[in-house]
Amino acid sequence: MRKWMFLTAVFLMHISVAFAQVNSFCQAHATSLYCKIPSLFGDAAVNPLGPLDEALATQLTLVPLASPASGIVYSKDPRTKFPVASGTETFGPVLTERGETLFNGKLFVSATYQRFRFDSLDGVDLKRIPMIFDFCTTAGQCGPIATIVRADAHLDQYAFFGTYGVTSWLDVSAAFPILRVSVAANGVSCVEPYCSFTTPGGMTVSFQNAQVAGTATGLGDIVLRGKASPLKMEKFRLAIGVDVRLPSGDELNFLGSGTAGVKPFVALSRSGRISPHVNIGYQWNGDSLLAGAVAGEKGKLPENLSYNAGLDLGVTRRFTVAADFLGEHVVNAARLAKVTTLGLPNTIPAEGSFETTRAAIGFKWSPINPDRGLLITGNLLGKFDHNGLHHTAVPLIGISYTFHTPLERR
Repeated sequence: MRKWMFLTAVFLMHISVAFAQVNSFCQAHATSLYCKIPSLFGDAAVNPLGPLDEALATQLTLVPLASPASGIVYSKDPRTKFPVASGTETFGPVLTERGETLFNGKLFVSATYQRFRFDSLDGVDLKRIPMIFDFCTTAGQCGPIATIVRADAHLDQYAFFGTYGVTSWLDVSAAFPILRVSVAANGVSCVEPYCSFTTPGGMTVSFQNAQVAGTATGLGDIVLRGKASPLKMEKFRLAIGVDVRLPSGDELNFLGSGTAGVKPFVALSRSGRISPHVNIGYQWNGDSLLAGAVAGEKGKLPENLSYNAGLDLGVTRRFTVAADFLGEHVVNAARLAKVTTLGLPNTIPAEGSFETTRAAIGFKWSPINPDRGLLITGNLLGKFDHNGLHHTAVPLIGISYTFHTPLERR
């Protein structure tokens, strides 16, 4: 008996210290989106929706940007020695990569918009999350409360790209995303008989329908890229490249991941009116506040292996249809798990790796002569599974133009 009393005392002391850290950190950052969801649970010993915070951070590293130079590419005509548009059989993929580079002296600029609406996390419906958690008074007296919680998470991404052809086989790019992130949560209802409990001191603690919400807008994580095409055959192109993600976004408002990231990748494609391509890459991430087990402490942001494939079809000289498959293996991520507690459905924090797959269908259209470099892009992205953070169909619209610069070398 004394042993159990000692362990219980140690456990309560640990909860008190951990929650004091949460309170202390979030009191200093009370207006941040990062602290909105924890504040919903008041003096709960743990934040049952903690994995949602990390899932949002992980999603920021998985949100696909439009290909930063996938449009009209150029090569040198062996007879005239002048650059000519070589990619007008197709205009390339929308969200993935092909093996060609832009060509020296060319400047590609584009802008895109994508809208993400998240509706589940690891198969748990975010509109109706069953949760049973220990609620503790300031005196450290705890009891179970059973609730149904609703959470909403929206992400709007405006991205601006610039790509410059350094040589005929090397180009460099920069992507500047502007994000608008909204999160909200509220206790929808409680589940009897765990709507309240009475402490040994006679205090009754009851379920209260609290709600929190917030929105933030700002610069996201800037992505810098170098891409080289060392192998050029008659029909096939192989490119190697690396993306470097800078932690320029405010992680406490989910505008950034909170850590730098590096993603080397390989892209292989075949030119022609039907142009298939395959990509593979690995994303390394550092430590982030958004992956910490306790508010204010850093943890390892999950890494992921990406494997993509697709093809482009040049329907006409001015119109290309693109289809893509996007797969990711996410390593050791915070997750939610469905369990039964006290005879009721419950959702608890968990951790593990998972596979997730998506598919996209889109088009690229040149409203004028394709050689002039103007393209309009449209795309729709869907998710096949409910592993990780699931989103409904994601629309994309974009516009791009390729300039002939004075520095172009012929």
